[in-house]
Amino acid sequence: MRIIGIEKNEKVSSMAAVILDNNITFSLPKKRIELLELKEGKSITEEVLKYLLDTEVYAAARSAGVSFLATKLRTAYEVSQKLSDMGYEESTIEKVIDSLKEINYINDFNYACKYISEKSKLKPKSAKLLSIELSQKGIKEDIISSALEEFELDEGEVALQLLRKRYSKYTSFDEKIIQKMKIFLMSRGFSYSQISKAVSEFLPDD
Repeated sequence: MRIIGIEKNEKVSSMAAVILDNNITFSLPKKRIELLELKEGKSITEEVLKYLLDTEVYAAARSAGVSFLATKLRTAYEVSQKLSDMGYEESTIEKVIDSLKEINYINDFNYACKYISEKSKLKPKSAKLLSIELSQKGIKEDIISSALEEFELDEGEVALQLLRKRYSKYTSFDEKIIQKMKIFLMSRGFSYSQISKAVSEFLPDD
């Protein structure tokens, strides 16, 4: 079989795809392609192709995954998306994700717990909104539920503390301010009943 083209990756400039005449395509860093002397028109054997796919491509993808995780925790979905943008095939990505899970480089439960802990300290919000945000990061519902159970969030107290932090400077509360309080808590994902209870507890007795 022959290499019929080397195409640059539009999303990641350091990557390129090697295209073969048998409809097989694989991606590698450009520098690695140059080092391996993979050029258009070059013939490669089945044995060489197997080595490239099983060893070179996997090693490059795994290295990219580890580098992506070096700066901060990431979810399995985030790592998968990164590798996909780099041009790696789904089968390779799955192997890399499984490998990194085995050594605990990827742990969605730990990620969810850390996320909830940090948000609870820096920008408290409802369990519902936390769940939505974690879901958007590709974390499964059962993992999110387990992480939330670890913290036993008292959402009523969280809502009340948010009001105290933002509105304690006020000495009187007209309908306009009360409406702002409700909208503020809605933006943090609290339900109507939670908002009503928190506002009622916060407002001074007449």
